[in-house]
Amino acid sequence: MRASPGAGDPARRLPFTALVVGTLLLAHPAPGLAVGTWTPTSTMGAPTPRSRQTAVWTGSKMIVWGGVDTTYSNTGGIYDPATDSWTAMSTTGAPTPRVSHTAVWTGSRMIVWGGDGGSSLNTGGVYDPATNSWTATSTTGAPTPRDWHTAVWTGSKMIVWGGAQTGVGYTNTGGIYDPVTNSWAATSTMGAPGPRHVHTAVWTGSKMIVFGGWNNGFGYANTGGVYDPATNSWAATTTTGASARNYHTAVWTGSRMIVWGGETSVLTNTGGIYDPVTNSWTATSTTGAPTPRESHTAVWTGSRMIVWGGDAPYPTQTDTGGMYDPATDSWTATSTTAAPTPRESHTAVWAGSRMIVWGGNTGAYTNTGGIYDGPTVLPNPTDFYTVTPCRLADTRNAAGPTGGPALGASATRSFPVTGGVCGVPPTAKAISVNLTAVGAAAPGFLVLFPGDAFGPPLASTINFTAGVTRANNAVVPLDGSGTINVKNGSAAAVHFVLDVNGYFQ
Repeated sequence: MRASPGAGDPARRLPFTALVVGTLLLAHPAPGLAVGTWTPTSTMGAPTPRSRQTAVWTGSKMIVWGGVDTTYSNTGGIYDPATDSWTAMSTTGAPTPRVSHTAVWTGSRMIVWGGDGGSSLNTGGVYDPATNSWTATSTTGAPTPRDWHTAVWTGSKMIVWGGAQTGVGYTNTGGIYDPVTNSWAATSTMGAPGPRHVHTAVWTGSKMIVFGGWNNGFGYANTGGVYDPATNSWAATTTTGASARNYHTAVWTGSRMIVWGGETSVLTNTGGIYDPVTNSWTATSTTGAPTPRESHTAVWTGSRMIVWGGDAPYPTQTDTGGMYDPATDSWTATSTTAAPTPRESHTAVWAGSRMIVWGGNTGAYTNTGGIYDGPTVLPNPTDFYTVTPCRLADTRNAAGPTGGPALGASATRSFPVTGGVCGVPPTAKAISVNLTAVGAAAPGFLVLFPGDAFGPPLASTINFTAGVTRANNAVVPLDGSGTINVKNGSAAAVHFVLDVNGYFQ
């Protein structure tokens, strides 16, 4: 535990254990113990069965598009996990049918590009879910046609790189697409990694890191590069401690890249953590790790990587997975109870508090999926900062953003908690709070959860009976919205008080 920078108030030195006593969030589960619950996604109104499609998370919904469903497809659907329902996407003006393309979410639109439509493509489209409409991406100055490439979103532009070109081979070229001007700029090839496809790429916040892949000339790659769009320049990633592979996955933790699984002439369940600051690799533990596989998926939760599904080996698919904690270099198995059928070449998104997997190849194409709700785990205690106890909300006060009225039956309210509120910085990963239920007219419960999550977790934060004041401590993860929600699980209105006493960086 650390005091908030510059803090000197004795109240900021409360023992960490005192702040989390009674929390309903789970501690680190035992390595290897299967945890979490699965809920199937509806197939009513879902896109046709397919694999090798793309998927993005909008902050409230998942958009899937393209893929192969006996033929190449240019259809898709928008899945709302809050209502477990699908809405079809327009095909008017949509890009031509394709597989092995890429997709990024800009914050308001989805951009798809490239892929294989019988031959490699360099066309794409910008989809606006607000208007259910498509706008074509320019081909003027666009990279050459390709599939099995990678794409990242920088916050203002899309960077595509590498891939396979029909009748030509592999490439180490790329392009930067600006959706505002509908224009392309080429990425430099000076110092770039060698040509390849089925590699991975992540965005660090200022640079793109690519790693691994395959090229007939050098086979499986353990090389990569760090691309800086500000200078249009490349720096090689070290090969010391790096293991060659393709069809693997990669996630960005906020400071490091984790790669895992894939094919290295045989399937593997090894992985590595790359630190771009030190240009060094650290191996991930294999103790309790999922079985070797390729064509699986991986998402980053904010503190852990979840891998699931894949070929293990082809043509045998799996419905197993694991949660990897880089802080402890340990694995916890995901539950297989009620899990989606074994599959590969599916998609997965992190939905703020849960993982949604959909589609893929189960031996046949499928349009089924599942929502995985893993245990909420405490962040690393060494990253905890106390603050002077600060009242975030008290519904007993006059009506207002942080006051009354009482929270109605089954209602939810949202409160900002970062960016200067109660001394919690925008970089905070979670907050420590005390929640008090006051004057309940009927028994029930309150639930705290991140503002961007599509729904509350299965566990309550506090349970109460009519007329009794109850309090409990909790640690609530934060997401990109910087807000937390309070949901009333009672049949009647209830007053509550919410106090912040610390945060995790």
